[in-house]
Order: sequence, then C-alpha cells, then structure tokens
Amino acid sequence: MILTYHKVKPFPGKDPITVGLFSFLCQMLSIRKKNVVHLNNYNPDDENQVVITFDDGYKEIIKYALPVLKYFNYPFEIFLVGNFLEEAEKGNNNYLDKNDLEKIRQNGGRLQYHSKTHPHLETISDSTILEDEIKTPDMLKMLDPEGFTWFAYPFWTYNNDVIAIVRKYYHGARSGNGHANGTVYAMDSKRQ
Repeated sequence: MILTYHKVKPFPGKDPITVGLFSFLCQMLSIRKKNVVHLNNYNPDDENQVVITFDDGYKEIIKYALPVLKYFNYPFEIFLVGNFLEEAEKGNNNYLDKNDLEKIRQNGGRLQYHSKTHPHLETISDSTILEDEIKTPDMLKMLDPEGFTWFAYPFWTYNNDVIAIVRKYYHGARSGNGHANGTVYAMDSKRQ
C-alpha cells in the first residue's frame, strides 16, 4: 500500500489536501506493525509493506510530519515540483527549501520528482515540453544521490506518451485513486 499526503497541520480546516496532525499520528500508529519501506524496496504484492509519500513539497512536512516520521523511524518519499523549490529558494515559505530537503534526507526521507510545473501532463502535445516537465534536472539530482528514481503524475493522470518518457528516466511512477493501471509505471496510491 502506498499512502500519499500533501500537507499535515494541527488544524486542517476545510483544505482537502491537508490531514490533521492527530489523524496523521493515528495513521502512523496504525501501520507500526507493517514493513514501511522506500519505493525502491516496495513489492505491491506484499500486503505487509507500506510506502509513505508526500506530493509537492509543502513546508508543513518539515514542521509537523517529520517529527512523527522520525519518532517511528519510518522511511518516506517527497515528490518535489521543480518550480515550487525555486519559489522556496526565493523566500516563499509555503514550500520546502534546500536546507529543509537536507534535513529530510538526514531523517529517512528520499527525494523524488513530481514534474517541473505540476501541469496535466496528458494535455501536453509537444514532446520537447513534455520531456522538460518530466525529466529531473541535474541540479536537483545533486540534492539526493539515491533519489529521483521515481515519478509521481500530477493530478495522478497520464497517457501513453507520458509513460513513454517516464520509462526513459525512472524505475517507476505513482498514480492513484482510480488512475493506476497495475504496472510499475502507474502504481496505485491512496490519498489520505
């Protein structure tokens, strides 16, 4: 089972992509008897395995989710949007910056890619633009020598052209909530 999160906050309000901190803690407690692994070690046929993933790279991960993950010593994956990291480096406090990413790596996290600008990839017909959205820039790869081997489709959608490019650069990809196709290039995940 692959769990997908975006934001974790003490009081989530009505934001559909935010999980309350108490709920997140309870979910992490509920999987403590499972084998929590990185995607590189994940076998979708093993019902005892769990992968914890976060999409986009929101700042709340470092503040609220990381202490919980560190307590349980769980490995996890952060799927970054390239432009969001650029915004963080310019001072946007909504997203993780390079210092945050280093803390994440030091505490069991692995960095992966979620596209350059977070578009609906299946709507892009120009193959050069599509490849630029999917391929992890070399500058980002330097942030995690063990990472950037997996891709997560923005909005969990894709088509055959998208998968063909993803196959060139990644071991596999994560989709979810009804969009998975049962292969390593569109594995199912459940948004929490």
